[in-house]
Amino acid sequence: MIFKKPKEIRAAVMVKTGVMEIRKYPYPKIDSDAAIIKIEMCGVCGTDKHIFKGDSTRVRGKSLFPFVDGHEMIGTIVEIGDNAAESMEADSKTLKVGDRVAVAVEVNCGKCWYCKNQYDNITCENQIMAYGLHPTVDVPPHLRGGFAEYMYIFPNSTLFKIPEGMSTEVAVFVEEMAVAYSALARAAQPYPAIKEGFGPGDSVVILGNGPLGILHGIMAKIQGAGMMTATDLADRRLKIAKTFYADFTINAEKTTPKERIQKVKELTGGIGPDLVIETAGEPEVFIEALEMVRKSGTVLEIGNWVDREETVQLNVMRHITSKNVHIYSVFHCGNNWGPVLRVMNKYSSQFPFEKMISHKMSLDELVKNMNIVTDPNKCMKVEVIPHE
Repeated sequence: MIFKKPKEIRAAVMVKTGVMEIRKYPYPKIDSDAAIIKIEMCGVCGTDKHIFKGDSTRVRGKSLFPFVDGHEMIGTIVEIGDNAAESMEADSKTLKVGDRVAVAVEVNCGKCWYCKNQYDNITCENQIMAYGLHPTVDVPPHLRGGFAEYMYIFPNSTLFKIPEGMSTEVAVFVEEMAVAYSALARAAQPYPAIKEGFGPGDSVVILGNGPLGILHGIMAKIQGAGMMTATDLADRRLKIAKTFYADFTINAEKTTPKERIQKVKELTGGIGPDLVIETAGEPEVFIEALEMVRKSGTVLEIGNWVDREETVQLNVMRHITSKNVHIYSVFHCGNNWGPVLRVMNKYSSQFPFEKMISHKMSLDELVKNMNIVTDPNKCMKVEVIPHE
């Protein structure tokens, strides 16, 4: 089948805080080191929602706007250069037109200290670009985000082939699932030597159960977690958490932090959980995690990805030193997407990822309904389908 290039490509562009509109851009030309994918589906991330609401307006000291949002994309290769076909795939597989792929978010320099020392969870010092974030859409070839019909894949990008038979509705969760994979790998590091860190049978509490929190719950359960508890403001999300992993749920809207901490301690024999994961994205919830976790327990800070210049009162001695607590953070999904896709493929029947999707929207519907997308009481996971 011969691909017929469109003259123009439609994209949903965030032009400023709270304003998104449809714009058209010329179909780009590629060289031997680049590619173009047709977007099948792209998830709306919590970061996208924060930016729309004005919680963040700048990246690396420059204005974000205007930009094509969306970094959780699955697409089909429609054009690929000879060099890109041999170099872009993470497992050194040769790529071709028609392959379905996921796209690593960041395009890094490969030359700075972090890149050379393989810190794939640390942002490159000289990051070339981040899909769905920067540079702005005004810089050709414009199409850097998943909320568009097609996306230009730049040189030095990393692509991951989607396993045969895996549905797009499952594959589209790979970026967020990779965050969970990286986070729990960090939490497990001390475990072999002493009874600290995260390991089989350990109790886990997840504070904030949007898609990212639930995916952490799934990954922890796959890795052998013991008793698992979920907290959230929305009963709708707690019900989904119960379906996927949670033994117990606590509505944070109807309880105080003190009451939640007391309830969790009762569930854990008065000690506190072995691992607390913060995925609510609210700075004060980090303090709740520190107060909730047991002595010598582990806290994973995952949710606060956007700098809203908010601070919280932290008593270093009481919250950290006296408890001998382990604290880990993750700011990047890493490059472990290959094993993550294999895990998802193996467990997709046990954990029906697609059931987290509450809405599927076209580009036009996305532009008109961002007020719904940003309301946790009205939606769970929103997926954008540009060609509908």
